[in-house]
Amino acid sequence: MKINRSILILLYCLNTIFIFSQNYVDLLKLNLNTTNLNTFDSSSSKTQVNELMLDFTIPIKLNEKTSLISGLIYENIQTKLFEDGNVKTFGSTTLKVGANKLINDRWSATAVLLPKIASDYKSISGKDIQFGAIGIMKYKKSDNKNFKFGLYYNSELFGPFFVPMIGMYYLSPNKKFETNIMLPLQADVNYKLIPFINFGLNFNGQIRSYHLTDVTPSFKSTYIARSTNELYAYLKFNATKNISITIKVGQSIGRTYNVFDEGDKVTFGLPATFIGGKRQQLNTNFSNGMIFQGTLLYRFNLEKKP
Repeated sequence: MKINRSILILLYCLNTIFIFSQNYVDLLKLNLNTTNLNTFDSSSSKTQVNELMLDFTIPIKLNEKTSLISGLIYENIQTKLFEDGNVKTFGSTTLKVGANKLINDRWSATAVLLPKIASDYKSISGKDIQFGAIGIMKYKKSDNKNFKFGLYYNSELFGPFFVPMIGMYYLSPNKKFETNIMLPLQADVNYKLIPFINFGLNFNGQIRSYHLTDVTPSFKSTYIARSTNELYAYLKFNATKNISITIKVGQSIGRTYNVFDEGDKVTFGLPATFIGGKRQQLNTNFSNGMIFQGTLLYRFNLEKKP
């Protein structure tokens, strides 16, 4: 399929969220993460966290003002959840269906539906299915600067989860310095050292939940509420105009993989708080630690028409 250079797509994924802000579209992204050994609280038991994430996006231009957004996100996570337990595997598969609309020369809007299965995949039922959506408004200040705000929602297993968002994108006139921010979910600042190497700093924050079956003999139907805040420094190697490989070294902050009974919920959640009854955590946390990440990216750069 031929991709027209005037397509404008908002994409950010959590982990799983799209941000229509920058002058490019990430069509294919593969992340591989691992950690050092992390110690459980009040125990000598340790565990690693290994993650794989594949994000595939297909933008389809309908006309000069409207483009469709489609694609798929797959993630696989492996770690111990209980200090005396075995390594568990869980993850999610998310479908991306939405559209971007250019309202005028300054404003554009993006809406994306994000239905997903979040599970250990031992058996699939309604407990494994979640429904999410994101809406973004973008104000284009200039070709290299814009501001955006929006709202993300997902029917997490702990209850409805809402994330109000505000951010900006800036690319310097010489195209060496770039800033892409969407608080409270992500922030990225990078500088092109030489034509094929960028140095950058990156922050990612996310809260997600996954249904588990028979996580232990005592707990038959539970869910994980996974919360991570990660700070990275990285080098990006631009192999070609469209393909890059990024090597990141980072640190987790306030990382939790809390297991709860399936009926233990809150009224609703926000990025910094949960409203409603206090839940009873069934496992213990393990420590924060270093994270190592490698990323393979295929990016389509959006150019202005001559």
